[in-house]
Amino acid sequence: MAMGATFDFKKAAGRLGPSVTAAVVKLVGFCALFLPLAVLLGFREEKLVAILVMLGSATTVTSYVMARSMGHEGVLSASTVMLTTLLSGFTLTFWLWLLRSLALI
Repeated sequence: MAMGATFDFKKAAGRLGPSVTAAVVKLVGFCALFLPLAVLLGFREEKLVAILVMLGSATTVTSYVMARSMGHEGVLSASTVMLTTLLSGFTLTFWLWLLRSLALI
């Protein structure tokens, strides 16, 4: 609630590039990098899904709280939280489809 109440769309639009980059790294980059490694290490089924959820889920609101408590304005972290929350449903579905297609889950 605190993040939503202090969110400023004008400031967020000015930092759209870094926010999108952070969201893509969080939702796509981490999964693309570490899921193949997990498969090579022998993780399958429920354990692989748990790894996917840890890697590809939305950025937590606590990152905004931590940024604010360290004196940061919080615009970048709030934008990243909002973008990853909006997009994680699509990216998680894609990763689950991919793992299912490869018969890993």
